[in-house]
Amino acid sequence: MVFVGIAIFVCLGVMGTLVVTSIEDHFQEQDADELDEVFHAIKLKLEKSHNQSVQPSKLLFQAVSGHHGVYYYVEDAEGDTIFSSEGANFSFFPKTAKTYTSINPADMLLFSDENHMHRAIKLGFNTHDTSYTIIVASNMEFHMTFMNSLLKSIIGIIICSGIITVLAARFAIYRSLSPLRKLTRKIETITADNLDIRLNPDEVPEELITLVNSFNTMIERLEDGFEKLSHFSADIAHELRTPITSLTTQTQVMLGQARSNDEYADILYSNLEEYERMTKMVSDMLLLAKTEHGLIKPSIEPLDIQQEISSLLDYFNLLADEKHINIQVTVSALTIQCDKTMFRQAIGNLISNAIRHAPSNSTVEIKTESKGKKQKIMVLNNGEKIEPQHIPKLFNRFYRVDPSRQRDGQGTGLGLTIAKSVMKINGADMYVESDESKTVFIIEFSDT
Repeated sequence: MVFVGIAIFVCLGVMGTLVVTSIEDHFQEQDADELDEVFHAIKLKLEKSHNQSVQPSKLLFQAVSGHHGVYYYVEDAEGDTIFSSEGANFSFFPKTAKTYTSINPADMLLFSDENHMHRAIKLGFNTHDTSYTIIVASNMEFHMTFMNSLLKSIIGIIICSGIITVLAARFAIYRSLSPLRKLTRKIETITADNLDIRLNPDEVPEELITLVNSFNTMIERLEDGFEKLSHFSADIAHELRTPITSLTTQTQVMLGQARSNDEYADILYSNLEEYERMTKMVSDMLLLAKTEHGLIKPSIEPLDIQQEISSLLDYFNLLADEKHINIQVTVSALTIQCDKTMFRQAIGNLISNAIRHAPSNSTVEIKTESKGKKQKIMVLNNGEKIEPQHIPKLFNRFYRVDPSRQRDGQGTGLGLTIAKSVMKINGADMYVESDESKTVFIIEFSDT
């Protein structure tokens, strides 16, 4: 606000200076024109006195008429005064003043005779071998009075206008910032416990609507992130508590009485399974953390889809046979650009997930589809339909459609999350579609 006030006063000051200077120049030119007329009248009288052999002083009385406040002084070549108007004391005129032959406004001087301020000029005139020095002067009292009055008025106008403009600007800024103050107060109430608060775009000026919408979008992302983090913490605590509780209980039971070597061996095998399960979950979590933070760089290379899927089926056919499930592969000759290990991990997770949720004596299909620059790899099963409200959450960590099936002994709840994450850093998208007859997970590569 201080800079605004300074800028306003500087602008008004410059404008006032220009007005005063312009009027002063006008008065100077006006005085120059008037003194030029007087100078020519004096020259005529001097020539007339020579032609009529009359003393110049007798004619110079009549040289000027109708010019109020104009004075003149004439001396001959010897420096003797021929005429000097009453009302002005030319002895105060600077002796060193330059002599001109014509009047230019810029050549005129200001001098004071102790009573009045004059604007004057010294001129030289030769006629019939006689030289004269003429000083013509104009009383500036009227102009000075007018200029002083004008200057005071302009200064008053500048001060009043500046103060009024600054106050108006301050009031306008205060009013214009009112919506921002309301937004600030509302934003200050937002904490990690109430991230559901949103700013209303209808309560702000049009210029701030984009800012409000961007802020709401940011808060929505934060709320989603906090919610995922909260669920993740609860899920990982639950996932770890279950095997630890199991290990503790089994150990307490075994220590309750003496056991045979076979019983100790059985419990150690059981504990080993739990340790392996926790180790896999920790490894999966570490892998997810690295992929999501860009700590793992994929080694991109051309991959033959048929060859990569065939190499995986040797293992998954055994798993499918246990559930009496048939794996049907309809894969065309496609080549994609992808990290080989990551691709096998993602496809393996999808096939494992499809076998787990497919009913017995059904078929799991693996298909490919190429359309334009898009290439799809699809894994289908005939399991139960996944309701639409679960679709967007399927790739969240530890998310299960049926919460009652927290541990089915086949997975850590991170398989789909890892599959989507590793495909994402390879430039592919992964999504799922489900209806009454089938559920299909799709990996889609573009521009490969």
